[in-house]
Amino acid sequence: MSHAQNLSLKKLTIPIFLDMFLHFITLIINTYMVTLVSVHLVGAMGAGNQVMDLFMTIFNFLSVGCSVVVAQALGARNKNLALRVVHASLTFNAIFGFIMAIFIYFYGHFILEILRVPSALMKESYDYLHMLGFALFFDGVGMVLAAVLRVYNFAAAVMFVSLLMNFITLLGNSIALFGWAGLPNYGLYGVAVSTMTGRFVGVIVLFFILIRVAKVRIYLKMLFTLPFKILRKILSVGLPSAGENLLWMAQYMVAFGFVASMGEASLNVQTVYFQITLLILMCGASISVANEVIVGHLVGAMRFDEAYSRTFRALKLGVLASLCVVLVAYFCKFKIMDALNLTPALKEIMLPLFTLSIVLEAGRTFNIVIVNALRASGDAKFPLMTGFAFMWGLSLPLGYFLGITCEMGILGVWIGFTADEWVRGLVNTWRWKSRKWQEKRLV
Repeated sequence: MSHAQNLSLKKLTIPIFLDMFLHFITLIINTYMVTLVSVHLVGAMGAGNQVMDLFMTIFNFLSVGCSVVVAQALGARNKNLALRVVHASLTFNAIFGFIMAIFIYFYGHFILEILRVPSALMKESYDYLHMLGFALFFDGVGMVLAAVLRVYNFAAAVMFVSLLMNFITLLGNSIALFGWAGLPNYGLYGVAVSTMTGRFVGVIVLFFILIRVAKVRIYLKMLFTLPFKILRKILSVGLPSAGENLLWMAQYMVAFGFVASMGEASLNVQTVYFQITLLILMCGASISVANEVIVGHLVGAMRFDEAYSRTFRALKLGVLASLCVVLVAYFCKFKIMDALNLTPALKEIMLPLFTLSIVLEAGRTFNIVIVNALRASGDAKFPLMTGFAFMWGLSLPLGYFLGITCEMGILGVWIGFTADEWVRGLVNTWRWKSRKWQEKRLV
């Protein structure tokens, strides 16, 4: 029986959603714990987190390449190829993570200077980043293991490992920040150590699940070889995926600059509301990742019609789920703003964004479900091209024109985001309906 026949969108989506939610909530709790010690330390931690987020983004989308090729190999019932892809991905990400950890170790101070970290925060930022850099090695390996286990239909196991990692991290942070059994306060250095410990334990448990539960054999000899033919297949999906996400991050950084020029109030709203949209996005994102796993299996099995129809079913479910969440946010907007202790001036700026988000989030989910399906088929370059064309050729110019030239403020910038998501979503859907992705099969 094909793996694809055992894959359920619901059974994959729920643990993937909970996994994403755990990471998001842990980040908020982590930041809150640091604020209880010193608001000064939050700024110092922010710079280090920015650097880590960049590398984590690269690792995440390289692991996407691994999961797509493994899914297609399993769909084609080529277990030998799937095993070789797993080994090649683990080796590549481990090497890359080790190199990045060494780079941060020796050039951490230089990186923080580029980020223009104030001298008053430099020592704490450096101590935090210097130690946290070692976690990159475990992150690189852990992301591949998590991606592979989802493809083998063990998404729930990945979620429970994330829960364990986050528990260890938060417990370690409590000890590091508030002391325990006479231990001193280790500050951000202790936070970095607890984060690295959580990642290390997580990788060990993921390896155990992969070998003992998923029954995927790991051979040391295969880990010390790097077959470039297989690596090329992985990177053919992973690099465009990483590129598209980096374009998205760069777009928001430029837009952040637009908003910053509008004044402190608009900048505060941008920072807060961006976090709210990330929370709203989780439903659509988890459905898109689950569908990506299923489409990979189906394309590998050459069951193109089923991949085509199941993607549109996932699309309808994703848009409906996102609309439900965004409507809850819309009707609770005053309670949300009150809970965030926003001033009347900030509320006035933020209020129109809740209305716009009804259109924006539907379009964003529309886009990400189709993009992930295209990636799963092996057609990863097309979303990269549309991303470049519409993020930088539509979103930013329109946002600048409406937000700054027409003086619509932050609302104009977010209208630019909305136009990009909808136009890109429609173009990517045209690509899916054209079925040209069927020619991009990797195995």
